[in-house]
Amino acid sequence: MSILCLGRSIKINFAEWLKSTNQDLWLLTSAPQFPLQHEYRYVRQLADLDSGEEVLTIATEISKATNFTHVIPHSEFDLVRAAQLREFLGIKGQSVKSAVAYRDKVLMKEYLQKADIEVAPFKRLNNWTDILIFCKKYQFPVVIKPVDGCSSKDILVAKNLSELASFFQHKTVEGWMIEKFIDGEMYHVNGVITENGETFYAPCAYINNALDFKLAGIFGSRTIEATTPLAKRLIELTKSTIAALPSTPALGFHAEIFHTPQDKLILCEIASRTAGSLTGELIEKTWGINIHECWIKACASSIDKLKYNLNPELYAASIRMPVRMSTLLSLPVNAPFDWVSTFCISGKSGEKYNQATTYTDDVVSAIVTGKDDAQLLNHIDIFIRWLEHNVVWL
Repeated sequence: MSILCLGRSIKINFAEWLKSTNQDLWLLTSAPQFPLQHEYRYVRQLADLDSGEEVLTIATEISKATNFTHVIPHSEFDLVRAAQLREFLGIKGQSVKSAVAYRDKVLMKEYLQKADIEVAPFKRLNNWTDILIFCKKYQFPVVIKPVDGCSSKDILVAKNLSELASFFQHKTVEGWMIEKFIDGEMYHVNGVITENGETFYAPCAYINNALDFKLAGIFGSRTIEATTPLAKRLIELTKSTIAALPSTPALGFHAEIFHTPQDKLILCEIASRTAGSLTGELIEKTWGINIHECWIKACASSIDKLKYNLNPELYAASIRMPVRMSTLLSLPVNAPFDWVSTFCISGKSGEKYNQATTYTDDVVSAIVTGKDDAQLLNHIDIFIRWLEHNVVWL
């Protein structure tokens, strides 16, 4: 009996987390050195997991040598192919129907509309005329994004038709969608649902706009008190969203939600995987639960109870200073605050950078803590002002 793991990130420790299953682990990975690599029965390192159908070809071949009970991915880019493998091999787990519904943002929003869950006006793009008609009906600004995008990559907020024309100058509209820009603060709810119905929901908020990294603005997230009225509304909307989509035995989820100036909640999108960046670390620091580990175990049917702090004594935020089209002159070597629990320098003085393409393109990142929402927000403000003064660009 074996488990097939599809791994990209060395933060995902399949070998440690699935040890209790007492099954052989087979790994297909694009990471150069995976944690506890010697603990796997089989490891195949590939240059690119997205290169053609190589992963599916290799997986179906090695399935002839062993009996897989589970296929477990972590990256959003592997969810559909993992589901395809499950259906081909006749094993349980998220179906293709469920994986595609979470992956295809247009299909997802169609499901949500049928369940009367409010989303921004949207359309899958088939030709340039679709853009013209949509912009005439809903006016600018509009958002262009890949139908199956991830990590805020390749997103355009267009204020006029010229920006749209420039964006599509060297590419077709196939594979893209358009939606009305929603003005408001962005929140996200993250968590895990196990096969036996155990649930955990972690409400969080983005710091500044989720796309500010494109403009060299400070970006990050913070955990928020789950007992506040807004947090409760965010969690309830997330539950309704999950209920509206095709079900799956075990689920890790990352839902993004707009809170408008009119106090409306509008679902942006939801993914059937745990959050990236430093969100997992923030949640663990606040609620004492590793959502990545719990999701992986849930996918392997090896967890019965989700254990976490019901009454957190600490809340946490991640702060990232993105790269910009400039030369980095100097960086601080440490942060003079005892409520900064982690300070990571990834930039190099004297280096010339280009504009950030995703929120992980940074020169400095840190984790800031506070005993409640109010203190955390104060610490975030102090730290950002200190950071902007001490990171010097030419």
